[in-house]
Amino acid sequence: MAHTPETRANVRRMYVEGMALTAAAACCNVSYDTAREWKRLGKERGDDWDTARAAYRISEQGIDELNKNMIEDFARLVLTTTRELDNSPIPAHEKAGVLSQLADAHAKFAKAFSRINPQFSGLSVALDTLKTVVDLLQKRDPQALRALQPHIEEIGAVLGKRYG
Repeated sequence: MAHTPETRANVRRMYVEGMALTAAAACCNVSYDTAREWKRLGKERGDDWDTARAAYRISEQGIDELNKNMIEDFARLVLTTTRELDNSPIPAHEKAGVLSQLADAHAKFAKAFSRINPQFSGLSVALDTLKTVVDLLQKRDPQALRALQPHIEEIGAVLGKRYG
C-alpha cells in the first residue's frame, strides 16, 4: 500500500516529538516495518530522525530536562529488560550473566553521564556499588543473586531519589 508524503511526514513528526515509532506508525495507519524503513531511508539521505528528536528535546525542554529524560529512558530500558529476563525461560546461570552485563552497562552509562552532569556523580557511585554487589554474587552466590533480582527495580528507585 502506497502512503502519501504527508503520512510519512506525520510519522516523522510524531517520532521527533517523542512518540515511540510503533505508536507513531499505528496512529498513522502505517506498519511498524514501513515506518522503520522510512526512518532508515531518511538517515541514508541525511535526515536522521534520532538527531532531530534530540534537537527537538533540547529546544523544547532545555538541557536539564533532556538530561533527566535520558536517565529516565535508560532506567526504563533497564527495568524492561529485567522484567523480560525474569519471565524468560533461559537457565538461571545465564540470567545471572545477563544481569551482570546489564549492571555493567548501567554503571558505564552512569559514569559517562556523570562527566557531563556533576549532580549525577553520586548516583554513579551508588550504581557502581550495586554493580560490584551483583558481580560478587554472580561469582560466589548465584542463588542470592536470584533472590536479589526482584528487588533491583526498587533499589534503583531508592538510589534515584536519593542521588538523582
